Amino acid sequence: MNFEVILTACVGVFTSLFTWFAARRKNLADVQGGELDNVEKAVKFYREQLEDIAIRWKAATDEANTMNGLYRQAIKDLNSMEIKFNQLADENRALIEELKKYKQLNGKIN
Repeated sequence: MNFEVILTACVGVFTSLFTWFAARRKNLADVQGGELDNVEKAVKFYREQLEDIAIRWKAATDEANTMNGLYRQAIKDLNSMEIKFNQLADENRALIEELKKYKQLNGKIN
């Protein structure tokens, strides 16, 4: 009977050790798989964020280019208006001189 108890105990210990070793390897594989899943999710998240940033950057760049074009057009329009203003000012001065001459002639004739 003593031998049967020792044999049963040895079989139980051996079975427990084998089960623990097999379960340990499985648990390590599960942990590594979980870590890989977490890394994959993090990479996916950051990739989506980068794509979103790229889209926003392109939109901001396009808007800046549009605003730059509008600014340049406004500067051209301002320069054109300044030239037109100077032409009208010169014409106004010439007309004032003509009016002065006309007034002097009318004053001498009367």
